[in-house]
Order: sequence, then structure tokens, then C-alpha cells
Amino acid sequence: MELSNKEFTELCKHIYKLCGLNIKDKKHYLVLQRLEPLAVSEGNGSFKGLIEKLSSNAGPQLKDLVIEAITTNETSFFRDEHPFEAFREIVLPQLAEMAKHRKHPGHHRKGSKINIWSAASSTGQEPYSIAMLIHEFLGSKGKGLSAEDFEIIATDISPKVLSKAIAGSYTDSEIKRGLSVERRDRFFRKEGHHWVINDSLRTMIDFKRINLAEQFTRLGGVDVIFCRNVLIYFDEETKGRILSQFSQMLSESGFLFLGACENVGTLPKKFKKVAYKESVVHQIVG
Repeated sequence: MELSNKEFTELCKHIYKLCGLNIKDKKHYLVLQRLEPLAVSEGNGSFKGLIEKLSSNAGPQLKDLVIEAITTNETSFFRDEHPFEAFREIVLPQLAEMAKHRKHPGHHRKGSKINIWSAASSTGQEPYSIAMLIHEFLGSKGKGLSAEDFEIIATDISPKVLSKAIAGSYTDSEIKRGLSVERRDRFFRKEGHHWVINDSLRTMIDFKRINLAEQFTRLGGVDVIFCRNVLIYFDEETKGRILSQFSQMLSESGFLFLGACENVGTLPKKFKKVAYKESVVHQIVG
């Protein structure tokens, strides 16, 4: 099936409207490859038909199918490793102190949990990796704290990947990508051909559907944001809008984790860089 330049442009406009992704001209092949099955099933065998359907107030089901087809959900447990080392060694000790202070009578946020947001959680490996590190930290250095002092918010735009994340069920090959045998045996149980996350981790995580291209500050204040390898898909205007909302939501001395290759020229000035080995974490300056 052919995709004309005009059809490509029209589809890119619809994609941008649906999820804010900025698809460059050189990605013509990507749109063709990923949306061709939808053109067959939803567009009567043509991209023109698919465009017409999207243009005539398409229902949420078709919109979700387009989003799921075009978005990238590449992920693994402890992906890239270094940011998780920085989280464990630099960030978690500070979060533990924050949590202890919030237990004191008279603290302006008394009783509030430490909130960590995995902004593009895909099929769940990132938020579950964060939860594992918290459990490990509490077991060795978290005197006076428990898992109930922490909450992880995990969001994605795709209902399909969120469903898999909520199920917390992974194949052997998915488990082997980044997860040690020790962590597998501690935090998962075997059910048939899959490994299922333990309830002790699952109960720490609140899964929600969020479109980062839209207003999302309604999620409320957070202490840490993970938004790795996502901003590269947005144009500068959308990226700036996202980063501005991040800075509004983060607490005093809060932390932001971005992807190593992401251009953060639009990062608000209230952030400072904190380096740890091969990672850089962005921290709010009070």
C-alpha cells in the first residue's frame, strides 16, 4: 500500500492532535508501516479512508488504536541502569529524610507520602523497578519508614500497555531483560509461563492514563519525576510546556530524571544538575 506525501502530512496532523508526537518527514516509512494495518481494517483498505474516518469525529476506540500503533513502548527492568543507581545512592536517602520530617507534628505536609511519578511507564517495568529499589532501601537503611510512606504514580497514554502494567505479568524473556535472578525470586512468583509481580510492590503503584501533550498538573504535587526517553518525540513548544508543568508539580528540592540523549534547552532555570557517575539528575533549587 502506498502513502502519498499529502496523506502522510494529514496523518501527522492527526497524530500530533491526538498525542502531541512530532513526526519528522524522514519518518514516512514509520507511519506507513505502523498505520497500514489500520488503513486496511478501519479505512476500507486505504490511507485516504483512514484519514476521512479520523477527520469525521472518530470515536475513542479508533483514536486509541492510532495512538497504540504509533507510540514506542520499548522498555525493560532497570533500563540503562545508571539512572537507577543515582536514584538509589543520591535520591532515596534524601527522600527518606523528607518522609521522616513529614511525620513530625506541625510539618506543613504532615502525613503526606513521598510521591514518585513514572510519567511514561509503558508496560510497567520502570515503576516496578523503582518499587524494588525502595523495598531494598527500606530493608537496609529505612529505619522508621515503611513502603506505606511511598507512593508511585505510573502513567501512560496507551490503555493497552497500562493494562499489561497493571497485570504485572511478564514472560521469561521480559524478566531476563535487566532483572537479576535474586530480584526475580524475591519480587515475583511463577504462574504458568509467566512471572507475576508480588502484591507488596503492586500496592505501592497507582496506574493512570495521562496524555503528556495535555494539561496534567491535576495529578498534584510530586517529589520525583521519571520521564526518560520521551521528550525526544515532542516539538520544542510541547516539550517546553511539559517541562514547565513538571517544575510546577515538583516539591521543594524535588528531582527530575530525563533520558540521557534528550535536549533540555527548554528546562526552567529553577533546576540544577546533580551528577552521579554517568547520570545527571535535575533538582529543583529552592
